[in-house]
Amino acid sequence: MIKKTLLTLTVLTLASLTAFAATKDGIVLSKDGRMVTATKPATASVKRTDSSDAGLVKIYNSLSIYAKATYWCCSGYTIAGPAAVSGFPEIWTAAAFTPSANHTVTKIKVGVGLIQGTNSLVLSLYSDSNGLPGTALQTWTISALPTFRSCCVVETKVDRAGIAVTGGTQYWVVLQTDTNDTNAFAAWNVNDTDEVDPAPVAQYCSADQGGSCGTNDAWTAFQAQPGLAFAILGQ
Repeated sequence: MIKKTLLTLTVLTLASLTAFAATKDGIVLSKDGRMVTATKPATASVKRTDSSDAGLVKIYNSLSIYAKATYWCCSGYTIAGPAAVSGFPEIWTAAAFTPSANHTVTKIKVGVGLIQGTNSLVLSLYSDSNGLPGTALQTWTISALPTFRSCCVVETKVDRAGIAVTGGTQYWVVLQTDTNDTNAFAAWNVNDTDEVDPAPVAQYCSADQGGSCGTNDAWTAFQAQPGLAFAILGQ
């Protein structure tokens, strides 16, 4: 179901994949390391009540309206710090959206789960630069992530001041690691709402501290099918 992409992460060594499989039973990495699939259900899940969206405009939304199918539990795109798995590169993931009109973003929601390591990631809203994530417009820390392969906690961040976005202009939501969570390994869940239309996604790869990348310390954009699970709300 996942469409072939232009991403050029070098195939990981068998030793790295074997080490990871031994660490997390039931979690499978794609050969290029960009995707994660769960073959076993989660033994436990975190339940949190999402804040009300009353009065907010849905600027973009790929989250399902169904409480037990907000996103697909068991397949997602990799987010990995440089120390997440021995011999594995640092990988970040971004999803693009284009507002249909001028808006002010006040809330971002993402479906993301932790596989292992520090339970913390960085969530950001980025401008676009030639079809790739450009400059961070706002950044938040998200923590207490649910276990990947569970459903369906949504991580939510609110910016009461708001971030202005322009209609017809592409922006990016980015999930990445920083110096506080170098060993975090997580997956951004794919959506459960559209299996037909390809969606713009990008991944950043860095082999500075291990592993290998086709293009080091750079973003690569491609079309994912299905796309990632997230929502942008505001005024």
